[in-house]
Amino acid sequence: MKPSGSGYASLTEDLLQFKGLRHMPMELNVNRLDDGDGVEATLRTHSAQWHKKCRLKFKKKMFDQQSRAESASGQKSSTGIPTVHTRLAAAHRLPQSTEPICFFCNKPAGTADLHEAATKEIDKKVRRCATELGDTELLAKLSAGDMIAIEAKYHHNCHRALYNKIRPAALKDEDADRLHGIAFAELVVFMVDMHADEDNAPVFKLSDVANLYKTRLEQLGATVTNRIHTTRLKDRLLSVLPDLRAHSQGRDTSLV
Repeated sequence: MKPSGSGYASLTEDLLQFKGLRHMPMELNVNRLDDGDGVEATLRTHSAQWHKKCRLKFKKKMFDQQSRAESASGQKSSTGIPTVHTRLAAAHRLPQSTEPICFFCNKPAGTADLHEAATKEIDKKVRRCATELGDTELLAKLSAGDMIAIEAKYHHNCHRALYNKIRPAALKDEDADRLHGIAFAELVVFMVDMHADEDNAPVFKLSDVANLYKTRLEQLGATVTNRIHTTRLKDRLLSVLPDLRAHSQGRDTSLV
């Protein structure tokens, strides 16, 4: 990347900020960038250039993140008990290594290969998973930029494990929807059968219908934590049973 004049100034400012931390985002000795007239002057003199991906590692956002992590690692509470550290903070306290590590587990390749993020789609999916799971450590890593820009590498198993964390919740929702569908269908069949007797057309109290629906849901194994929304249930029944009519008297509603 060929910088403008202001590019040297902003890079110098960012580099000097990182110089005050215990660890740099990559192997770099800032002192070697100063020929005696200052870092900015040295960069200009040599017409220094850099990769865009490398420049992202020295952005203010990355500095703030690492600064907070190092600050937390050095603090103790007033009782002398060390503060609780996240795995991300712990990772920052370790000596920096040039060996690539997995974006998810923070471990080197080992016996499994590391694969580099190559599409915007993987970044999009990982961000969605991290948000839904409330994974603050993963969200902090993603705040540095998209996975392609920061050259994120990962184990296939770790990547798959992240997606699998989302699936149980999705399956649980699907199962609940299925049980509600079964209970509602059975309720409709019951009411149709009762109305088939033209000589003794029944009158259903909406509250009784709601209790019948709730009981069947519980029998099917669904977890019913909230009261059945009677108005919504009534509207659903009226939409699938065109001959059904609702009559209200005071606070009571009947279906005939």
